[in-house]
Amino acid sequence: MKKRVFFLLLIVFYLFTSFAPISHAQSLYNSEIEPRSGILYLKSLDDGTVIFDRGATERCAPAALVSIVTAMLAIQQNPNLEKMYTVPENINDILAGTNSAIMLLKGGEKLRIVDLLYCILIRSAADASVTLAYGVAGSEKDFVAKMNDYAASLGCNSTHFVNVTGLDDDNQYTTAEDMARIMAEASKNETFKKISMTESYEVPATNLSEERPVYTTNLMLKSGYRSYYYEYITAAKSGATSNAGRCVALTATKDGYSYVAVVMKGPYIDTDGNGVEENYAFIDCKAMLKWTFSNIRLRTIADVNQIVGEMEVRYSLRTDHIQLVPSEKLTALVPAGIGTENVVFEILPEQTKEYVNAPVKKGDVLGKANILYSGTVIAVTDLVAADDVAFDLAGFFFSVFKNITSSPWIILCILLVIGLLLFLIFGFRYDKKLRRLVWIRGRKKTRRNS
Repeated sequence: MKKRVFFLLLIVFYLFTSFAPISHAQSLYNSEIEPRSGILYLKSLDDGTVIFDRGATERCAPAALVSIVTAMLAIQQNPNLEKMYTVPENINDILAGTNSAIMLLKGGEKLRIVDLLYCILIRSAADASVTLAYGVAGSEKDFVAKMNDYAASLGCNSTHFVNVTGLDDDNQYTTAEDMARIMAEASKNETFKKISMTESYEVPATNLSEERPVYTTNLMLKSGYRSYYYEYITAAKSGATSNAGRCVALTATKDGYSYVAVVMKGPYIDTDGNGVEENYAFIDCKAMLKWTFSNIRLRTIADVNQIVGEMEVRYSLRTDHIQLVPSEKLTALVPAGIGTENVVFEILPEQTKEYVNAPVKKGDVLGKANILYSGTVIAVTDLVAADDVAFDLAGFFFSVFKNITSSPWIILCILLVIGLLLFLIFGFRYDKKLRRLVWIRGRKKTRRNS
């Protein structure tokens, strides 16, 4: 019994260690940069490959990244962005003591939806966010319910909103993975992209105020900030609170490749000792993007003519094995210079047959394999027959005979049968001979008596 338990534990340990590398697939390139931020995530918008992942599923305060959802709901529910919304009369009471970034909007002031969008996406203005919420849903509470429905519709299972301002709250959280989904969806909207990429905007005069300028807080969009600026950004939103740290979510495109990046829990550090603190959410995000665009390329990792294994074939005299090849040509985002010769195929025994009976047609699916680069699974492929294998009767009988002679139990049974037959044959002959001898002796005895 103890031996069985020990053997079972060995199997469990083997399975655990065998599959453990898969859970680290998203961390393959983390060591290529030295980030200071707590959470980083960079994912391809082309094929879904995750390039960087540090704590992407960790719940974190979203800060002003909630404005992405606020803006998208306002855009979706208002085809006419020239429509006017009125600032709630009690706006000052709503935001009192929150220390929010605001545009000093006045209760009763009327602004176009498009102007409010500029205020929240490039300035994170809380009074503009509340105004949009009241305009769309009648109250912030009802608007937040729509925000949560919107996030859920995108598959954001670890996100929950309680306000439109991004202010810290224990019940308001998201993850970098969820925020990437939200940002990726928002970047498909041309209005959102245009507004989020604006460096400065002049809010027109209203019924209660003169025109006012709005300047972006996302320094990755400003060429004057060389340590932050990145020219290939296509949509972006930044934010910061004490719980969230410095945050940024963006999309970027270069040389035909597109990515969504999210950095959260970024610190503000005076690294040079000159009294100037650097925003490491911006620095780390730029580092991820630069390394990825410089090093990652789409390359063929599996080809339909690439032999990756073989399988036993029965019922055929022409061949006893058939070659296995990938079912289709596969590509993946990997470091430049990597090709089919740099990846390893790991045939999955639990999903691959031990043998196949003829006839077999070219392209028949016979198994499955992981494709690994640097010990990490980057793709999975079906394995198919490389050629046709015909059935023949002689091969069938040969296979049957081979199977019979290869089984020790069947051989033992045959030997027992043969032994029994021999016993019966020789026993019968011996019995016949014994009877004849008895008969002869009986005759002789009869003759002597007569």
